[in-house]
Order: sequence, then C-alpha cells, then structure tokens
Amino acid sequence: MLTPLVGFAFGFIGSMPVAGPISVLVLHLGLARDPRHALFVAVGGALAESLYALLAFWGLSAVLARYPMVLPAARAAGGVILLALGLAMLLGRPPGARPETGRKGRKRSFALGFLITAVNPTLILTWTAAVAALHSTGLLAMDRAGALPFAASVCAGIIAWFVTLLWLAGKWRDRVSLRSMARFMRGMGIVLVALGGGLALRALLKAV
Repeated sequence: MLTPLVGFAFGFIGSMPVAGPISVLVLHLGLARDPRHALFVAVGGALAESLYALLAFWGLSAVLARYPMVLPAARAAGGVILLALGLAMLLGRPPGARPETGRKGRKRSFALGFLITAVNPTLILTWTAAVAALHSTGLLAMDRAGALPFAASVCAGIIAWFVTLLWLAGKWRDRVSLRSMARFMRGMGIVLVALGGGLALRALLKAV
C-alpha cells in the first residue's frame, strides 16, 4: 500500500514546477479556454514519464551510460520540438479563440504530450535517483512486483497535479483581461523557445 502512495506523491509534487514544457503547454491551453486538449497533453506526458519511472526499476540508466550518444540526440530532438511549440505559441491564436475539436485533435494533443516527455531521457536518470533515494529510506522495496503499481501511481499523481493546475487556471483566467492573458502566453512561448534553443545548443556542443 505504501508504494502507490509514494509514487502518487512523487508524481504530484514533481510536476509542480511551471517552467517545464508540459506545464507551460497545459497552462497555455487552459488559459486559451481549451482544457480538454490541455488534459490530453497532460495525460500523454504523464504516461511517458510513468514509463521512465517503471524503467528506473529495471536499471535502464545503465543502458544510457553504455550508449552516451542517446542523450544528446534526444536533447536535440526535444529542442526542435520545443522551439516549434514556442514559435507556434508566439504566433498562434489569441486567448478565447475557438479550440480545435474532435477525436483527431485529442489524439494529437495526447501524442504531443507523450512525445515531448519521451524525448527527454534524462528523466530516467532523475527517476533512478529518486527510486534509489526512496529505497535507501526503506519507503520503497526494490522488487519488480512493485514497479507497475509505483509507475501507475506516478502517472495518477502527475495527472492529478495538472487537473489542479487547470482548475487554478480557470479561476485565474476569468479575472484577467484578454490582453494581459495574451501577453502572459507570449511570455510562455518565449520560455519554450529559450528551453528549446538551450537544449539544441547543448546537444550541438556535445556533438562537436
């Protein structure tokens, strides 16, 4: 029983920083009155990160250490995606515009959230460190039977935080003018461009 609770807590608390790309995108969509697609982005990202948490139980970090080029290649891909998202956010529709509807749009949102997180293999290192720390305190038993409950709870914790974030965004949105909201979202677009450019540059420097 303790393993799912720990996983949920780590997923919820670990997702709180709003500087991450998934947080920025979810907040952007929430403020643009598109909470449904924001939730699909969050679920996609949560699933990808929970898979990294699952793999942390199985020592995948050793595989990444054996193939060091995986990290810079993935960072470069992630940088390009974040740059594209940031530019789309800067040049996209203003707050209050009609959101994309239909199953196809939801699938795209889910795939986008999953892809943004999946191309960040440093998460396996983060979760490996977290799992090792939890094991050292006795809160987490390192047996494979607990891997799936832990990962599922991490996924639930991440989704729970983003549902909370969307609720907060809805409350805040109604008290702010569209012009102020547009400026705020352009600022988030700049954050994504900066994150993407930093990742791409770092990958390039590692490669040369």
